[in-house]
Amino acid sequence: MNRNKTPLMHSRPRGGHPATTGGFTLIELLLVLTLTASLLGGVISLVSIARQSSLRATQNQFHRQEIRRFADDVRRDVRHAARSVVKDGELVLTAATLGRTITYRIDDESLVQRRVVESNDSAPSVDSYAFGKDARVDVRWLEEIRAVRWTITPTQRPKQPIEILASERSTRE
Repeated sequence: MNRNKTPLMHSRPRGGHPATTGGFTLIELLLVLTLTASLLGGVISLVSIARQSSLRATQNQFHRQEIRRFADDVRRDVRHAARSVVKDGELVLTAATLGRTITYRIDDESLVQRRVVESNDSAPSVDSYAFGKDARVDVRWLEEIRAVRWTITPTQRPKQPIEILASERSTRE
């Protein structure tokens, strides 16, 4: 017989079992599926955490803008007022020259409304400032310095309240 010519048959290994064709076993497939599911679960939880963090950052940015807007309005109104009175969580400012009254009222612990009433009987304008459902707002008149102090205390950091000081225009010039 010629040794260079071999028949086109698969030979059997010596143990008597047929040769494997290179496929995956059930255990290997289950292991790959388990690892893939674990990785996918981790990625989904990271995306969820990132989304919540982004939402909190957006809300915090909105509250900071709202506080800045409120502080600017209060300081302007108190500076131009001829008379300022604080009573029962309400700041009433009276302007002598324009004949208008501006009232800041704490409606909820975290909501302040600004109402402007003109002397010409026009409809009052109303503006609201929302500082978050978990904030507490307080207003006090400081007689010794003739100023109004607003305190906004978020519940997540009660030891770091935000204070806004608005003083009347000095009569000495």
